[in-house]
Amino acid sequence: MVGQRQPIGIAVGRVLTEHTAQITSLDFTADGELLLSAGEDDRLCVYSCQSGALQRVVQSPRHGISIARFTHDPLSVICASRRGGAAAADPEAHALRYHSLHDNCFLRFFRGHTAPVVALELSPKEDLFATASEDGTLRTWDLRSPNCAGVLRFDPGRRRSALSYDPDGVVLAAALSGGLIKLFDVRKTATGPFTTFAPALGDSKDFASVCFSRDGKLMLLGTAQGVVFNMDAYTGELLQHYTGHANARGVPLEACFSADGAQVLCGSEDGTVWRWRTRDAQPLSAPLTGHSGPVAAIRCNPTRQLVASACEHVCLWLPLNR
Repeated sequence: MVGQRQPIGIAVGRVLTEHTAQITSLDFTADGELLLSAGEDDRLCVYSCQSGALQRVVQSPRHGISIARFTHDPLSVICASRRGGAAAADPEAHALRYHSLHDNCFLRFFRGHTAPVVALELSPKEDLFATASEDGTLRTWDLRSPNCAGVLRFDPGRRRSALSYDPDGVVLAAALSGGLIKLFDVRKTATGPFTTFAPALGDSKDFASVCFSRDGKLMLLGTAQGVVFNMDAYTGELLQHYTGHANARGVPLEACFSADGAQVLCGSEDGTVWRWRTRDAQPLSAPLTGHSGPVAAIRCNPTRQLVASACEHVCLWLPLNR
C-alpha cells in the first residue's frame, strides 16, 4: 500500500496550451498511453503521454463538455454536457454522449438526467459507468444499451456529489450530499448500498472527487472546502485530513493518490499544486508552481511516473532525478 521510501520531487516537464478556457476534467487510458482533457472552451483534446504531443481535437459547441472519460476503447469517450440555463429546455441538454473520436460521431445517447451531471466514472473492468447529477439521482449504465440500468435517489440539497469504482470494479463508492459515503456492489446496485459511512467531516461538504488507492484499502475525498480526507475503505474510519491549499471561492478541487500511494496530491485556488505524505499528512515540499489559475483537475498516470494537472492549460509533472 503506502511505501516507506522517501518521496521523489517532481517538476513541470511540459505545458499543454491547446485550451483557451478553464479545463474541467482530465483522464488517462488504462494503459497510460493517452491523456484526455475537456474544457469550458467546448474542446476535447487527446495527447500522447510519451511525447506530450496533441493527437486529436474535437469541438462540442452545442452542449459543451463538463466531464469526459475514456471508455476501454481509447478512440471513444463518454461526455457529460456543461450547458445549463436556456439549454435545459433542450431534451438532449443533460444526456450523456458516447462519442467516437475516430470519425467524430455520436454512437449513442444516454438520457434520463434532468439537471447537470457532476460526476461520471467508468468501471475499470466492464463496459459499465455511473453518473450523479444535480437532479438528485445516481444512475448506472451499460455502454451497450441506451437505457438506464438503475436509479438511486438521494437528497441533492445544495451539495455536490462524487463517484468512483474500486480498482477491481466490484464496488461503486458514492460521496453524496450530506456527507454520507455509500458503497454499492456493482452487481446489485438496484438493491441499495451494502454499507454507508457517516464520517465526521465537520460542516456539509461539496465533494469534488472520491478515489481509491491502488490496493483498494483507502478512499480519498476531495472537497470544495479546502480540505482533503483519507478514509479506511473497509471501515469508514477517518485516517488523515490534508489542508493548507487555498480555496476561499469553494472551487471543487480534485485530489488523487500517487501511483504508489505514498503521496496525496491536490490543486489549489491560487494555481499551486500541493503534495502531502499519505501516512501523516505532512507537506512534502513548498507548493508547486506552474499554473495561472485554480487547479481543479488532477490525475496520476496509472502506468507512468507522470502527473497531469489543469487550469486553462495542462501541466505534465515528471519526477526529478535522485
